[in-house]
Amino acid sequence: MDYETIDCATLQKWLESGEAVLVDVREPGEYEMANIAQSILVPLGELACDRLPSHDTKIVIHCLKGGRGQKACETLLAENSELDLYNLEGGISAWIELGLPVQN
Repeated sequence: MDYETIDCATLQKWLESGEAVLVDVREPGEYEMANIAQSILVPLGELACDRLPSHDTKIVIHCLKGGRGQKACETLLAENSELDLYNLEGGISAWIELGLPVQN
C-alpha cells in the first residue's frame, strides 16, 4: 500500500466525522505556536508505528508545508505497509491560509 495526498477540505470533513486521526510531525516549538485542535504531536525524529494513536482508521500526517509529512509517510509505510495513510497537501500553512481554525 502507498499513501495519498489530501487537501484541507477533505481533512476537515474527516476530522468532523471522526473518520481520521491527525498526526503533526513538526517540532514541539512549532506545535506550540499553532496547531490543529485534533492533532497529536509526534515529531518526525520520534515517529514510529507504536507512537500512532490508532492503526484502525485513516491516519493523516501533517507538517508545516508537506515535506516532512512526506518523509513521515515513507517512514511509517516502511514499518507497516498496511496503514491507511495520508499526507496533508501544503501542511498547516495551507490550513491557516484557508482561514481554518488553529490553537496556540
